[in-house]
Amino acid sequence: MHKIYQLGFAIACLALPAQLFAQSPLSSKANLTDVTVYNGSAELNHQARVRLPVGTSEVVFTQVANNIDPNSIQIGSSTSVVVLSARANRTASAEETKSVAYTTQEGIYKTEFAKLTKLKDEVEAEGSVLNLLIANQKISNEGGSTTMDAISKMADFHRTKYLASKETIAKLTEQVEKQQIKVDREKEILDEMEGQNTAGAGQLIVQVMSSQAGEQPFNISYATPSASWGASYDLRAADVSSPLDIIYKANVTQQTGIDWHNVNLTLATGNPSQFGSIAELTPWSLYFQQPKAPTAKLHRGALSADVAYLEEVVVSGYNSSSYTTMDENQLNSTFKIDIPYNIASNGVSHAVTLQEYRHPATYTYQAVPKSDEQVYLVAELIDYEKLNLLPGSANIVFDNMLVGKTYVNPQTSSDTLKLSMGRDKMIAVKREKVNDLSQTKTFGSSKRQTLVYEITVKNNKKSAVHLQLKDQYPLSTDKSMEINLEESSGATVDTTTGLLTWDVDLKAGETKKIRFSYSIKYPKDKTIQLY
Repeated sequence: MHKIYQLGFAIACLALPAQLFAQSPLSSKANLTDVTVYNGSAELNHQARVRLPVGTSEVVFTQVANNIDPNSIQIGSSTSVVVLSARANRTASAEETKSVAYTTQEGIYKTEFAKLTKLKDEVEAEGSVLNLLIANQKISNEGGSTTMDAISKMADFHRTKYLASKETIAKLTEQVEKQQIKVDREKEILDEMEGQNTAGAGQLIVQVMSSQAGEQPFNISYATPSASWGASYDLRAADVSSPLDIIYKANVTQQTGIDWHNVNLTLATGNPSQFGSIAELTPWSLYFQQPKAPTAKLHRGALSADVAYLEEVVVSGYNSSSYTTMDENQLNSTFKIDIPYNIASNGVSHAVTLQEYRHPATYTYQAVPKSDEQVYLVAELIDYEKLNLLPGSANIVFDNMLVGKTYVNPQTSSDTLKLSMGRDKMIAVKREKVNDLSQTKTFGSSKRQTLVYEITVKNNKKSAVHLQLKDQYPLSTDKSMEINLEESSGATVDTTTGLLTWDVDLKAGETKKIRFSYSIKYPKDKTIQLY
């Protein structure tokens, strides 16, 4: 039977005489087994075994995180062990500051460098042989005379040895060049991992009292702010008649000072309160919402919420979804991954695939030419709440082509989630002011200005499309300013926001023109800023 002790229960034990712990501290490596990562923190669970004597002991558990919330430490052992106190220590030995990944890469680099050194030595040795042959070309005998037969034999010998030596040097030089590339590559990787060498693991110094001698198990749990994860997505669709494939991913980063090697990984939404003190409630007051002034001016991102997302489009491990179990409760959602993961303590984002969904979608082409003369394909999803999505960036893949990026924001009050699927260059849109029809006239003390705009759309695709166009006319902010929509070409008009919406059907290769106009009547001694 194991017991779990919170640090708060052991405060009184801090007054115990120091001589009780005068013996040399015991040391044990805490093996990391499970990690739960939240949006801004992580809970790490370790296991260790320590041979304890009877009485009190100080145990130093190494290879724990270097930034630990002291209020979150939990240590459990057998019924014969009482945990008196525990404290975290950021200082670690020089050897412990080398992560497993760094040490492994350092060994690879040293091995490849040793091979390079050996090859260079062989080149140097063969070069010495070649120099020896060149320096000893004199042919003579004891009598001072040399026969032609001797000269011929010696010439053949030197030629053979010389050519063999040159060939050997050439081959070794080629091997040196290739090995140098390997060494440079491994050194580059090692340099990139340098941060892991200096991050430094932490320690937990624990005072215990044991009623019996022998090896005892320890379960260690704590929270650290040095890890987090965020959501990202791949949005894939084959065509406008296909459902939308949503690949739900997590980008996990950690700088705890220890590598997570073959750990059981769980990802959870939210930030748990159990790591610190219990939350307290304060009075909750309700207020009437103040009405927002309608937007009279259209610029990038200034359309109503149902079209603002169009401006968010960027213009220009393992696939573990099959091994992920999702659990949802009233507080958060958790994704438990049933395959072990390795995540280095270097702050580099590590992608983990959580779930893959196929969800029905309705596709529409939309454009807001006053802000951007581009046409975007938009996927609209209903019943998306059951997907438990989080805000995050997304890669857009349409018709097997990466077409851009967008942002998924499921935290909307709308019952429809709209996802931009990127631009479609095969549909052209152009918005122009019709100067011949736009005019300004003065009547007594008033001035009347009329503005006419024409939107031209052309479908260059080989199939028919349905396009939704949006524009707007301004709203008056003064009782002396009178604004009238003169022509709308059959648009759906929202008089509270000034938004105009056209649903346009275009055949393959078809071009259509849409015209709208509005007038502004105001005192002639006033000036209006239209843009």
